[in-house]
Amino acid sequence: MALAAAVAAVAGMPFSGSEPEALATAWSVIGVVPSRLFLPGTFGSLITALALNYLVALTLIFINKRYNFLRSLSLLFAGMFLVMEAALPTLIDTLSGGIVMAGIVMLAMAALFSAFQRPDRTRRVFLAFCLVSAGGLIDIASVAFLIPFILGCFQMRCATPQSLTAALLGIITPWWMAWGFGALPLSDLTIPPLVSIFSGLDTTQIAQVVVYAVTSVTLGLGLGAVNLLRIYSYNANARAYNGFLTLLSITSVLLMLIDYHRMVLYLPMVNICAAIQVGHFFVINNRKRSYIAILCIIAIYVALYLWSIAS
Repeated sequence: MALAAAVAAVAGMPFSGSEPEALATAWSVIGVVPSRLFLPGTFGSLITALALNYLVALTLIFINKRYNFLRSLSLLFAGMFLVMEAALPTLIDTLSGGIVMAGIVMLAMAALFSAFQRPDRTRRVFLAFCLVSAGGLIDIASVAFLIPFILGCFQMRCATPQSLTAALLGIITPWWMAWGFGALPLSDLTIPPLVSIFSGLDTTQIAQVVVYAVTSVTLGLGLGAVNLLRIYSYNANARAYNGFLTLLSITSVLLMLIDYHRMVLYLPMVNICAAIQVGHFFVINNRKRSYIAILCIIAIYVALYLWSIAS
C-alpha cells in the first residue's frame, strides 16, 4: 500500500491541475504557509508531501504499537491512510498545511496518551498542548483542536490542577516565544479574508473534492458507529484512547463543515480517523471475511483516483 501510494502520487502529479494553487490559502499568524515553501507541482513539494504522509503513517503505527488502541498490531490502518491520501493526488503530491496539521496533532496525541492515569506527567501534557498551540501559529485553525485535547485530559484521567496548569502554559508558550522573537507583531494580527479553495477549480474538480470528502466522512462516521459496541467492551485505557479519537473525528468533520472554504486542508485528519475505523472493523471482523469489505473500500478510492487523473 505504501509503494502504491508513492506511485500514485508521482503518476497523479501532472493531473493535479490548479488544485495546488488553491491550497495556498492559509491563516498563518507568523506568515509561514507550508504550501508556499515550494512551488506547486515541483519535485521539492512532491518529496516533502510524500515524506510527511509517510511520517504520519509511521507515527500512527508507533502510537498503536505503544498504546494498542486497535487491540491488534495490524498495519492495515496505516496503509489505508496512504491509500486514501493518494486517491486525491493533491493531498499526497503537494505540500499543504493539512498534512502538517495532521502530523502535529498525531505527535501531540502520542504525548497525551502517555499521561493516561498519570497526572504526575505534567511535562507530557505541556508538550501535547504546546505542539497543538504551535500549530496554530502556522494555521490558526489548529487552535480548534485544543478543545478535544482539553476534554482528552479528562478522558485520560489526568485532569488535575497541576496538569491543567501545564496545559495552559503549553498553550501560551509558543505564542509568547513568537512574540518575544518579533515573529508575532500584535499590530499585524487581523482576521484574514475568506478565500475559497474552490476559486481556482472548475466544476469537475469541485465535484471530485466534495465526493471525496463525503466518502471519507461517511466511511469514518459509519464504521465508527458500527465499531462502537465492540470498542465499548474494551478495557479502560483502550476506551479512553478511542474516545479521544472519536473527539478528533467529530472536531475534524465540524471544522470541515464550518470552514468549508478550505475543506481540503482538513481531509488528512478526516482520513486518519476514517483509516483507524477501517482498522478497527478489520480487527473486529477478521474471522468474518472482512477482507471483502476492505477490498471494496480500496476499490472505491481507486475509482476516485482514476476519476481525478482522468478529468
